[in-house]
Amino acid sequence: MMRQTLLALFLLFSSALGFLPLPPSRPLTSLSAVEVNQKNIGVLRPFSGIYDPLNLMADGDEAFRRRRISEIKHGRVAMVAVIGNLAPQLGIVFPGYISTSEKVLFSDVATGNSFTALTKIPLFGVFQILVFAGLMECWTWKQEKTAAPGDVGGDDWVRYQDVAVKEEKLTKELQNGRLAMLAIFGLMVQEQLNGKGAIEMLGF
Repeated sequence: MMRQTLLALFLLFSSALGFLPLPPSRPLTSLSAVEVNQKNIGVLRPFSGIYDPLNLMADGDEAFRRRRISEIKHGRVAMVAVIGNLAPQLGIVFPGYISTSEKVLFSDVATGNSFTALTKIPLFGVFQILVFAGLMECWTWKQEKTAAPGDVGGDDWVRYQDVAVKEEKLTKELQNGRLAMLAIFGLMVQEQLNGKGAIEMLGF
């Protein structure tokens, strides 16, 4: 029980760090903030440039931009999905009802694996999730053509003035997103293979 509690606190603390405000020395800037070369973002050793053995980049910069936007978006969703997968296994569940009309508790949804949880959400609840995602995609966090890939925060988004720092932060986000995409895929496949979550497999 102690190990489970410590692991839960660690996950919550790690997630909270991403929402800490920047020091006053880092000002907020407009959409015309310092630009970086997107083809330098996410490039790690031993490669010195974009690794493209299938020559997918041959169709031009616009196609690259579209794929980069999709990669960032999917990575962000995957990072949230990993937290959503692990949190219920650690006993972190919202109190009360997810649906008062159908008497479905949040704790009812948290039992079982990810696919089972989806079937326990009332149909209208699934509809609400899809509508919310659509609003975020098309309105609240819409990707503007004049903004850099992934820059969907409007004037309230924190942007870095130093190019090197900005490239480092964007690379970290991209790499964490790539890891999360693999992680959530692995977690869900494992659940289907043996019916056990990652926390249970670790012995917690």
